[in-house]
Amino acid sequence: MADRYEKIEKIGEGSYGQVWKVKLRDDPANSKNKFVLKLIRLEKANKKEREYAEQEVKLLKTLSHPNIVSFKDHFWYDSKQTQLGIVMSLCEGGDLYKVLKSKKGGGKLSEHEVMQWFIQIALAVQYLHSKNILHRDLKTQNIFLTRSNLVKLGDLGIARELKEDEMASTLIGTPYYMSPEIFQNIPYSYKSDIWSLGCILYEMTSLKHAFTAHAFSSLVHKIINGEPPKMPTGYSKGVCDLISRMLNKEIDARPSARDILQTPFVQEKIKKFLEDSQSKQKRPSR
Repeated sequence: MADRYEKIEKIGEGSYGQVWKVKLRDDPANSKNKFVLKLIRLEKANKKEREYAEQEVKLLKTLSHPNIVSFKDHFWYDSKQTQLGIVMSLCEGGDLYKVLKSKKGGGKLSEHEVMQWFIQIALAVQYLHSKNILHRDLKTQNIFLTRSNLVKLGDLGIARELKEDEMASTLIGTPYYMSPEIFQNIPYSYKSDIWSLGCILYEMTSLKHAFTAHAFSSLVHKIINGEPPKMPTGYSKGVCDLISRMLNKEIDARPSARDILQTPFVQEKIKKFLEDSQSKQKRPSR
């Protein structure tokens, strides 16, 4: 199965393995047939880590949403089963983290652009939650952009499928985006993803993390006990209110993804995007 794909270039690497841009060997002339191959190293993985890798495949197979990276294929990359390959759709625009990093010193994103992307992320999160899936690692590095400015949520490597009324308890995720309840060893659920979503919106508007510190212990203290981050300037009250609601330390006071999408402010933005989209479609091509 691995022989079907030819590596074009490496686009990422970490402790988990590597990410490559690939194409189908039997159709090299068709430039549209390019994908992402995620190679997960499992030669030193424990039982739990293997379960996470296999679970990512299982979850991706069940999902179908325009704002979630689509699954294409999976296979063992070698005969000893030390590397699991997952093939997904390619997002040529790169990840949101790199886009925001490129903006530092050169001006912020417009509110229109911020909300256009944020709404798509919220739609993906709402879809996952409706499927009883807790992402657990929402961050700008896991949000990808297509050339047509479509947003795709990816990397379900540590996602968890919850049964009715079930809670998660594992201390897992990326510290900058982790909710207070995770650090306090309080069982957590979908509202933990909402906290992460608040961190993402804050980062999109301020070009920096909502909570920062030089040491891990200081970061944890800030997230649990610190003051809310100073709201970004140059954006409407509606944007700032969204951030404040999502970064509420009281779990029950945070909105659900559905609540966010039904907020009048967000509904107005959705209506505007739909109108703009229809206008572009009606515009004659040159």
